[in-house]
Amino acid sequence: MKQGTQRGLDYTPLFKFLLSKVGGNWNEIHSEAVSRLDKEEPIFWLVAKDYESGNEVVRVGESSYFSGLFIDESGILCTVKPELNEESLEPQCKCCTHTFNGVEFTQAYAG
Repeated sequence: MKQGTQRGLDYTPLFKFLLSKVGGNWNEIHSEAVSRLDKEEPIFWLVAKDYESGNEVVRVGESSYFSGLFIDESGILCTVKPELNEESLEPQCKCCTHTFNGVEFTQAYAG
């Protein structure tokens, strides 16, 4: 293995933390998240600096999806498309377990 190469890092706890803080003050949320991380970059895989830059859904890995988040003009953490849930999304294959915010998709693979 190459020195300095990081493998197998699981940021699921970070993503669940961020999702649990929707509606809260971004500066406080960011400060708490950064204090527990080795690097800041994974925060911004989910969180966009404004609505226009946000994604409705963020794919992490092969079959894990999370709600896209953004920071509104008041400094509040918000969901880009709050009406999305595990019932809204369709799996891309039948061999994997697809999850949205940690909950398994309810739709079956349509093929």
